[in-house]
Amino acid sequence: MTQTETPPRPATTAPPTPAGPLVVLPPAPRRRRRLLGWLLAALLLTAAGTAAWWEFGRPPVLATIAPWQGPAIEAVYATGVVEAIDAARIGTTVAARILTLAVDEGDRVTAGQPIAQLDDRQAQQRLADARTRLDLAEQELARDRALVGQAIRTQQQLQRSQQAHDAATAAVELATRQLEEYRIASPLDGIVMRRPVEPGETVAANATLFEIASPTALKVAADVDERDIARVAMGAHTAIRAEAFPGKAIPATITNIRGRGESATRTFRVEANLPPGTGLMIGMTVDVNIVVAERPNALLVPPSAVRNDPPQGGRPGQAYVFRLENGHARRTNVTTGAAGPTAIELTTPLPPNTTLIANPPPGLADGAAVAEGTP
Repeated sequence: MTQTETPPRPATTAPPTPAGPLVVLPPAPRRRRRLLGWLLAALLLTAAGTAAWWEFGRPPVLATIAPWQGPAIEAVYATGVVEAIDAARIGTTVAARILTLAVDEGDRVTAGQPIAQLDDRQAQQRLADARTRLDLAEQELARDRALVGQAIRTQQQLQRSQQAHDAATAAVELATRQLEEYRIASPLDGIVMRRPVEPGETVAANATLFEIASPTALKVAADVDERDIARVAMGAHTAIRAEAFPGKAIPATITNIRGRGESATRTFRVEANLPPGTGLMIGMTVDVNIVVAERPNALLVPPSAVRNDPPQGGRPGQAYVFRLENGHARRTNVTTGAAGPTAIELTTPLPPNTTLIANPPPGLADGAAVAEGTP
């Protein structure tokens, strides 16, 4: 028996069974791009944080200054007007019509010069009547004296005639003086500052016809607040400034302090005689600074270094400065004295070698960290 050999089957290989869940990985180039993006974002966040710390975390850089010693002059301020020392308001004691005015405003006059003539016809008539009565009285007195010598008149009648004569003489003298009131003359050498009347007007008794002042000697009359008048003394130095002469300070001294104030303005008037040749004119408004205290070695700081708390009850708030101490701003309350545009006096002593913040920014807190330098 023949055995037929069956050819062997080709072997078949089956895929291996996975041992766990299948993991699909992204392509390698895409993964690297995402990692680079994360790294860049982290670097940017780090840089922003560093910049923020540098900008907001570091102490502010503030300029500083050291107090210095110098002269402090404390002064009282007042507003004044230039006036003439020799001045007069000229009027009339009688009511009459103005006939002539010999001068006008701005004219120079001399003492005794006629400057106005009033209508004096009635006064002339009164003088003529008084002289007539005096003539009659003189005749009556002479006749009685002759008759007394002849024993016709008595001594009593002679005395009555003498009295009548004396009265008539007095009447003539009075009428003569009254007539002089109609002729107006200047009482001093000066300039006519004001003439409020015109020829032909009828003026009342005591009406002002002229204001005359001498420009050779001038003074300043200033009104000082009643709160400051107690500090002003006779002979105090003053500095007078006028807008007509910018940058010029005219020295003067207090020569008069009125003992009575003005209740309406609550001021007291003080006067200071001006030196000659100031250029100031009568009627100018001036600023007057009256020196009330001088301290040659005062402690001074710039005005920008001083701050004040909000006012309370109508009074200024507490003044204070900031000292730089070990990198921190330390608030220090102070009292101030004389103040000017470039310096303020501190009457409160400060520690030696004190350094102040020259211009403290708003909101600077006590104890805040600061850096010294130029901001």
